[in-house]
Amino acid sequence: MRRLLGFLLIAIGIGALWNTPFIKPLKLFVVFLHEGSHALATVATGGKVVDIQIFFTEGGMARSLGGSRFWTLMAGYLGSLLWGGAILIVASRTRLTRALAVAIGLAVAGVTLFHVRNLAGWGFGAAFGGAMIAGGLLVREGAVNWMLRVIGLTSCLYAIYDISSDVLLRPEVGSDARMLAEYTSFPPFISTTYQTLFWGVVWMALSLVATVVILRIAATAKPVEDDAT
Repeated sequence: MRRLLGFLLIAIGIGALWNTPFIKPLKLFVVFLHEGSHALATVATGGKVVDIQIFFTEGGMARSLGGSRFWTLMAGYLGSLLWGGAILIVASRTRLTRALAVAIGLAVAGVTLFHVRNLAGWGFGAAFGGAMIAGGLLVREGAVNWMLRVIGLTSCLYAIYDISSDVLLRPEVGSDARMLAEYTSFPPFISTTYQTLFWGVVWMALSLVATVVILRIAATAKPVEDDAT
């Protein structure tokens, strides 16, 4: 219960600072995870990544050739949520927080080096990747642990927020769900807008269930001392 209360306080803090510069890097990291998940799904299904672009307007794009378009489109929102959940669970259950921070930094830097092809994306990747590596090496373990919990929880919440904002409230705009509706024409016999809403509802349901499971696992984990050094 104490840990769930901690997560609730983190969520309240994230919400209070949502439109401030303090949360901006975390939002861009979730965009990075979103586009990276598209790219990973492309490669996993036999395709090739052309490039990834990250924009300071909190948007992004992953261009690819081949692979399964269905799984590539499915991977964005759900992938960023699952990556965030994994970060939250590792931070809550283990003492690998320093190693995880460094690993995240190296992964961001590596993906940026090999796949990101726009200036804003390069700037974000270099700054965020470098900050994570430096934090993992130089900052005390307790602070790194809390930083990773904030990052992980933000990733889960932002994915849910994006599905609501980009799909459920605006089904007519170009989104992953809209493209998936146009690609699958499913469910049949209804308009593309309602097909988009269908996929949005499916993703929202999966995201909410996944978030509950993630929080349950993280909250019932063997306590990691927050004042570890």
